[in-house]
Amino acid sequence: MTNAETLSGHPAPRPVQHDSNSHANSTRSLSRRYRRILRVVRVGGTILLTLVTFAGMLVAGALVTNHGLHQTVPTGQGHGIRNSSAHAETASAGAAVSHGRPLVVAFVAGTTGTVISDLLAPYDIFASSPAFRPYVVAAHAGPVPLEGGPALVPTHTFADVDADPALRPDLVVVPALSKPTDTAEAPLRTWVTGQHDRGAKILGVCAGSVVLAETGMLDGLQATSHWSRISALQHTRPAVQWLTGRRWVDDGSVTTTAAVSSGVPAALHLVAELAGPAEAQRIADLHPELGWNPNLTTVITKDHFAASDWPVGLNFVEPWFRPTVGIALNDGVGELDATAAFEVYAQSAAARTVALAAGDTVRTRHGLVLLTTSPRKAPSLSRITVPGADDIDPRLQQLAEGRHLDVEPLRVAIPGNGADRHSGGGFTAALQNLTDHSDAITASSTAKMIGYPTTDLDLHGGPTIPRTVLLALASLMLAALVWLTPAWISRKRRVAVDRLPATSAAPA
Repeated sequence: MTNAETLSGHPAPRPVQHDSNSHANSTRSLSRRYRRILRVVRVGGTILLTLVTFAGMLVAGALVTNHGLHQTVPTGQGHGIRNSSAHAETASAGAAVSHGRPLVVAFVAGTTGTVISDLLAPYDIFASSPAFRPYVVAAHAGPVPLEGGPALVPTHTFADVDADPALRPDLVVVPALSKPTDTAEAPLRTWVTGQHDRGAKILGVCAGSVVLAETGMLDGLQATSHWSRISALQHTRPAVQWLTGRRWVDDGSVTTTAAVSSGVPAALHLVAELAGPAEAQRIADLHPELGWNPNLTTVITKDHFAASDWPVGLNFVEPWFRPTVGIALNDGVGELDATAAFEVYAQSAAARTVALAAGDTVRTRHGLVLLTTSPRKAPSLSRITVPGADDIDPRLQQLAEGRHLDVEPLRVAIPGNGADRHSGGGFTAALQNLTDHSDAITASSTAKMIGYPTTDLDLHGGPTIPRTVLLALASLMLAALVWLTPAWISRKRRVAVDRLPATSAAPA
């Protein structure tokens, strides 16, 4: 026992011994924890970067597809074209007067864009009867864009119609607009409401019901719309009694229709109501592929998006390297035949379309003026299709031969009228052409989007591996490369550090 212990009676405290091994273990533990945190951050950042890369490619593709649907309207052609269009409409109306007073039908066109088939297809139906005097009216006299197709020159402006009692419409047709609730379309909505208040009947085609709902016109009424919109409309416009599974719905003086192609049978329904079933059947017989008769039921399938629609979805987000199809239009082409090709390819997003004609404009069978692309301005094309029963214009045929392009007529044989009789085929011919160049699933999904029955279509054939599948795989590979890049860079750095020569410790 030491002196200190003897004097105090207690053992003296021993000096604290620091364990160097414990300190080293603690340091290594902190280092491992720090590396784990870095690893988690690095993996999380890599996953986020990969997802952002993949999503960015899809968003960019969707923007490109949307831009293709809303092409810039050419300028510098307005006044002279409008005058000639108005002259053609007046002459047509004069011919119809001999059959009695025609009912005036106004088709409104938006400044932000109008779905092409919602306007041109029912226009063809009403314009084919001398009982009706149709025209296209817009806020201004210049060309207006048609979504997915060429620009259109309106026949009149709202001010023109308001100033001329002879132009006051008995029926107003409201197609789907690109921005139906936008302030830019406020003059259109106000004008339609004014015509309805004066006693005009209203036909809302497809999502044209959104325009009508925005005015409050449909409050308390039964109505329908495109099947993809009804669920949202039931929440945003609960004052309207929205019906599903109906081709068209009449309620009072307002008729609304389902998907795009439903505008045709709804127009025939109104022709039968206003001009008689025999007149409606006569017009329907001009388009035998429709198989229409006055006794057809309005009940249709309640459609919805399904997993089988994936090819069209990929087309919209993977537009890269898709073909460009020239739609060759001749003067006198039927509006229904002309619009079908543009609508089918716009809805499927399987190809970009260009309206081709011998000059910068073409006049349809019933006098509408469409702005087109002449051969000297034609872009690179994959093929040329010719809607309608007529052959391709010789100048466009020369373009096709010079560029070694296939020319494909869009038409169907008329049953019972001889092998040399053909109809333009409308949506039937256009969907069959889409099937031949894509696949049956794409065509079937597109038919569902436009509400067109496929019972008479031969949905077989087409490429076995869609272009979009290869693009999707390429996108995934690119995203995988983004995923692997950080790890590859980190590994290269470690290898470089390991290869550095060891440095000697400095002498004490």
